[in-house]
Amino acid sequence: MPEMEAVYKLLRGLKVLPPSPQVLPKVLDALRHEQTTLEEVGELISLDPVLTATLLHFCNSVYFSGREPVASVPEAIGRVGFQTIFALVSAVTGSQSFNLPGASGVDGSQLWKHSLTTAFACKFVAEDIEADGNLLFTAGLLHDIGRVVLAQAKGAEYGRLCHPALSAGGEVTEREKAAYGFTHADVGAGLMETWKLPDSLVLAVRFHHRPAAGGVAQKMAAGVCVGNALAHRFEHPAAEAGGNPELQGALELLALGSRHLDVYDEQMQENWEFVNRLIELH
Repeated sequence: MPEMEAVYKLLRGLKVLPPSPQVLPKVLDALRHEQTTLEEVGELISLDPVLTATLLHFCNSVYFSGREPVASVPEAIGRVGFQTIFALVSAVTGSQSFNLPGASGVDGSQLWKHSLTTAFACKFVAEDIEADGNLLFTAGLLHDIGRVVLAQAKGAEYGRLCHPALSAGGEVTEREKAAYGFTHADVGAGLMETWKLPDSLVLAVRFHHRPAAGGVAQKMAAGVCVGNALAHRFEHPAAEAGGNPELQGALELLALGSRHLDVYDEQMQENWEFVNRLIELH
């Protein structure tokens, strides 16, 4: 496809690409097998000493106060559970890919906050569409990673292009397509291919603004589309997410309705303290 050839050329021309969250896909794969043990996941995480130290510190923080301190990763997993550990691993490893130069005009911290909020929203959606919650969480976490690449490659030009429409994904993609011939979703998918992430993740990110074109990944892409809209809705309460045609199309694909959105809003409120704790790890 012409747009992807242009994306690959852009990626080849960059001296430094966002670092791959190397441990994340390994942990993701391990958690997809019911037979996986605490020790096996602990061994994967323990290969990264910085990640290990951060997880132990977090699990021993006041957020989990009132308990005896944990001294090992398997013990931490046993204490807080696989799902919490996966969210922690995602936050620590994923945040390293969202560091942006100040001159780009794109706020990396805000982009990371939105990405993590989207990831949790995607996880809530996954429960209703019988999708792998961790897989959809990861797709939500990385859905805007292409913006990081474009900010690095185009600098302040990209900041000016996307700034007037930060809360309206469709408008941003239209501006990107007109300026470059491809969108941040295409760039994100290309980068994830270089990271050798699963095809389902790559396609979900590439088509999250147009899930009907997602083929075998249509359901995953629609889930990310809904999660992205929910995050914007949560971050900008004054905006009316129900008027978003992308969201409406994704909801129809997934047989979801407005009552589901209300439930997801409640779930986000209930989990917001934990989400903020993870955001602070950036």
